[in-house]
Amino acid sequence: MTGSGDAKRLIIHFHTVKARDLCVGSTHSEFPDLQFHLYDPKQLRSDEDLCAIQVTDIPFFITKPQLQSYFKNFGYLLSLHLYSRKGAKMQQARIVYDHADAISRFTTQWAVYCFSTCLRVTPCHYSIDQKAARREFVAVLSGLPANTKDIHLAPLVKEHGAKAINIPLSLNSYKPKPWAYVTFNSQETMDAAMEQTIGFQGHTLRWGSSNDSKALCHRCGKLGCAPTSCPLNQRHGRSRTRDPVAALKERFNIGHKPPQQRTPRNNSRSRSRSKSRDRSASAQRSNSGSNRPNNNNHNNYTNPSSFGPAGSSSTAHGRAPSTNRKGKDRSVSFSSTARAPIPDPNSSSALEAALNILNVLKSLQLDVARVESRISNLELNNKRLS
Repeated sequence: MTGSGDAKRLIIHFHTVKARDLCVGSTHSEFPDLQFHLYDPKQLRSDEDLCAIQVTDIPFFITKPQLQSYFKNFGYLLSLHLYSRKGAKMQQARIVYDHADAISRFTTQWAVYCFSTCLRVTPCHYSIDQKAARREFVAVLSGLPANTKDIHLAPLVKEHGAKAINIPLSLNSYKPKPWAYVTFNSQETMDAAMEQTIGFQGHTLRWGSSNDSKALCHRCGKLGCAPTSCPLNQRHGRSRTRDPVAALKERFNIGHKPPQQRTPRNNSRSRSRSKSRDRSASAQRSNSGSNRPNNNNHNNYTNPSSFGPAGSSSTAHGRAPSTNRKGKDRSVSFSSTARAPIPDPNSSSALEAALNILNVLKSLQLDVARVESRISNLELNNKRLS
């Protein structure tokens, strides 16, 4: 089963050509609404192209849900495939609508502004020559202020009859460069625009050919200025990324699976650690029960030295401490401070008794914190032993 809506198709595979031809040439009363014909992937692709557009120059920070939210304004979307070619610092998208009328506007409209970025749009059914004609007449407009976006130059595009404008992004920082590519539909329109002097935010912009972009400075946008000796160079010895495109894709999480799909082994390890903690806690409770002395006053008093090295615990179990067992003892010793007797509520010392109880509770909290610290140390020892 492929497609959706009116474009949904059922592809059937036969063992022999005779069985396929029999199915195609026969009428099926049980399926009156279905039409059987030979499967031709090229023809299906050609039919789909009549309702599809190709969107290019999509930055990595624009996501598929954002594209779907924007392009659904032109019609009902059947599919949207967002991808990037190897080594490219921009993405592309193939968008298929349910009807050809949804893309009719893009025969004269060459671009759209999505999230302040100018995206080029081309109908997929165009021939190679038609697609190449949309990139034939391109001029460069340099001297832009820092952080200028495509949408800021939209009035200029409309005034001079341009069809699209794209400000390239730096390969390392992904910030806008100080020039823009302006696309026109004819040589006459481009020549007329290049004769005009353009002022923008206090800067006088300079026109040039598309070949001049290779000699433009990436920092100031001037022709012939070297980026390393440019007055705006503020790198301070920072090293260049070895693979900037891979760094960009990692920065914007392009082509990476969600964390819950990438770390199933980590989940199993965490479950193992939780089981180990349960076993350690159980062992500690049993050890503390065996180390607790009996007292006629029913109060537990333990020497504060029990918080010392684990060797004292080994002595309690009848084993002489040894240096080669350091870090392998899993027993825990802990104590609680003496609990003050609760006075008569009617006595004058009730307030003092309440303060004593609070002090006891604080001491218990410190004991619990020490026990938790000891448990953490035991877990580390378990990992080292395993």
